[in-house]
Amino acid sequence: MTIMIKNRDSLLSRGNREGRRIVLDLLEAGLSATDSYPNMRRVVRREEGKLIFDAPEFAQLPGQQALILDLKDIRRIYVVGGGKAVQRQAEALEDILGDLITEGHICIKKGSPVNLKIIGVTLAGHPLPDKDSVAGASRIMKIMEKAGKGDLVIWLQSGGGTALLALPAPGISLEDLREVYRVLYFGAGANMPEANAIRNRVAVLNTNHEKYVHDATLVYFITNEWPPVGRAHLFDNPTPLNAYEKAISVLKKYQCWDKMPSPVRAFLSRADPKYLPPTPEDLTQRPYYRYRVMGPEYMLNAAKAKAEELGLNATILATSLNDVEAKTTGEVLARIAQESETFGRPLKPPCVYICGGEVVVPIGQEKGIGGRNQELALSAAQVIAGSHCTVIASVDSDGTDGPTDVTGGIVDGFTLERIEKSGFNLLEELRKHNTYPIFKTLGDAVITGNTGTNVRDLRVLYVGSEGLR
Repeated sequence: MTIMIKNRDSLLSRGNREGRRIVLDLLEAGLSATDSYPNMRRVVRREEGKLIFDAPEFAQLPGQQALILDLKDIRRIYVVGGGKAVQRQAEALEDILGDLITEGHICIKKGSPVNLKIIGVTLAGHPLPDKDSVAGASRIMKIMEKAGKGDLVIWLQSGGGTALLALPAPGISLEDLREVYRVLYFGAGANMPEANAIRNRVAVLNTNHEKYVHDATLVYFITNEWPPVGRAHLFDNPTPLNAYEKAISVLKKYQCWDKMPSPVRAFLSRADPKYLPPTPEDLTQRPYYRYRVMGPEYMLNAAKAKAEELGLNATILATSLNDVEAKTTGEVLARIAQESETFGRPLKPPCVYICGGEVVVPIGQEKGIGGRNQELALSAAQVIAGSHCTVIASVDSDGTDGPTDVTGGIVDGFTLERIEKSGFNLLEELRKHNTYPIFKTLGDAVITGNTGTNVRDLRVLYVGSEGLR
């Protein structure tokens, strides 16, 4: 197994060493389980002149049947898409299809290694789109527009695609698009589904790709940030009839409508149906197949299994603890750990609580450097100060937390004292959302580098039995 945490030895050199070792073991197990490559190989195979897509456990459409294509009947095969996790999906396709791939291109996050030999790669901007995001999306659009009857288009998707595949709608500039992201997501702290209700309207490729493949057969693969069931959110997948109205309502909810560039407001108000995503009825008119090959439950289940292997009481609190403020979440999770440490409930120590999802940090006008996982962990550090039993870590599965080069942080009962001795005022730094300098100074940032996946965050709370009374 590849070692995910690059600075493990350093993280184990201080504080609650035994608790940290356990937490890092669980982080390793969870992050290592997020590779979509094996599941891609389970879905796609070549047998006796046939190309077969068949894995019912990964199929997303009601009643979806296996797709079996005679290779001699396939005119061309195109592989396209974008997101922080799609390169591993593309690697599997290169290994399966080889030179059967006519042409392909994907957009992945800058800083990622490029491992593909056949499919082209653009390293694009994230979390803010840049000129490379536009250039890469344009290359993908040109490939898709070549497709027609008898062709096979394989679309690869994962989180991060809203920035990495940012192709502005007509009349909207790249800087307009960047301003939408800055104002709504970073300034106002809008949650991801609501932010996407706008971003997916003002960029024309990410959720509209089905429209551009003409009569080709389309097979869609996704590494999903959401669990496979129970996904219901008003703004997550707006119906085409009210998608523009919902986008405008989100901007007004966050008092951002007047802050939007005028071309963005004009485009949304115009509500051109040409740039709406296809309806479910549209998709039934074409050969269309969807597979979900990775999700957050793989990461959380693997962490829980490792905890049980170590003899710990373990539970998953929530697969998708989303869209609440990082500071509040850190404090609440720390109180749960404190309840176990003091009263032995809801789990008796030694125990582990695990959760996933993605919290938010509304930074407003503050200029601090940090990320949601670092903010969550330092907020928890205040509550568990003085504990000899509790260790808490929070990391981003993609390897980067916010605009920093670390994936998150780890804290224990000694962290607050070390912060104060280092000269930081934790409350003031949290107010400024300036958590990265603290973790770098303490040496308690968790470092993985780019992981090649994206299934949101992993949080681990460990409570040892020493303090139970």
